Amino acid sequence: MRYLHYNSGDFMEDADFRQWVQNPTPESAAFWEDFLRRHPEKKTDITVARNWLLALEAQVESDFSTKAEEDWVFQQIQRQIVEEQRGEFRRLPVWVRWAAAASVVLIMSWWFVNRQTAPVEMTYEVNREQSESPLTEKVNETAKPILVTLADGSSIFLSPKSRISYAKTFNEGNKREVYLSGEAFFEVAKSPNKPFYVYANELVTKVLGTSFNVKAFPEDKNVEVKVRTGRVAVAVAEKISNGKNISNREREGIVLLPNQQAVLSRREIRLVKSLVENPSLLSSSAPTPLRYSFVFEAARASDVFNLIEQAYGIDIVFDEEIFSKCQFTADLTDESLYEKLNIICKSIEADYQILDAQIIISGKGCAE
Repeated sequence: MRYLHYNSGDFMEDADFRQWVQNPTPESAAFWEDFLRRHPEKKTDITVARNWLLALEAQVESDFSTKAEEDWVFQQIQRQIVEEQRGEFRRLPVWVRWAAAASVVLIMSWWFVNRQTAPVEMTYEVNREQSESPLTEKVNETAKPILVTLADGSSIFLSPKSRISYAKTFNEGNKREVYLSGEAFFEVAKSPNKPFYVYANELVTKVLGTSFNVKAFPEDKNVEVKVRTGRVAVAVAEKISNGKNISNREREGIVLLPNQQAVLSRREIRLVKSLVENPSLLSSSAPTPLRYSFVFEAARASDVFNLIEQAYGIDIVFDEEIFSKCQFTADLTDESLYEKLNIICKSIEADYQILDAQIIISGKGCAE
């Protein structure tokens, strides 16, 4: 396979790789996930190439006035990667190399930010005007969250200095729509025929029945959505999509699962998917909830990773064969997810990295 001989610059020039980074499909995501699982030694090259492409797309997506400008920027990135792969550059400390690389991005970012027109600003008031039904507004002027109960049985825990507008009933139409300014945690009643929409600044969140948190204060630079249970789809508001050239990822949206979050940069209109700061164990609606034991005695590291993946609902990419030879003994019951990973990786001389909403494990494995 040609990818085994690629460096980060080669990956950036590969059409299939760029298509996966900029417009991923279920098929391409499955291919690269499998590739990383089988060839973890390529993780660094893939990560570097991917981050460069995303940085480029975030700053200059459809904002070039000429093809020559686009070519110039790509050449600067390619030149930086070539420098990065020269022997004398590789001998520099890692932080120096990344600082040099970051300088190119910062210079280009300054250039493009200062030559772009500001994107359309979506405010709470602008979003409210979209409603075809009379709205009721709740404002939290207290120092604690307040409970707001909707007609469909959904619950909203509205944070201080926040406000939300909603229809008294959801009898009309095929949607349930609310408008948020500030922060709130939602527990949405299931109604498959009536999706639930939260409009918060430039971001629209769509769910059928789940629990999640939205943070969208007017003065904040970002809009954040964090999922606790269920599935949530988030996308850029239609007025923004129509008024500015943005990538398919922002226009079509992304799907979030438990312990995942989406952060929208309001200035660049850039949507980034990642893990929440402190992932929690999945809750279960089964009559007898699953209980996981994190006490391990001479357990195969591969089995430990699989258990953690199941318990937290987070994809963990690793080489099953090489890590099945590593044994692990410890009690991780009271440790957070990241502490669990730190202890395991230190024990088996491995490393982990978070890429999008996946955890990538790399290492040489253990002898028989």
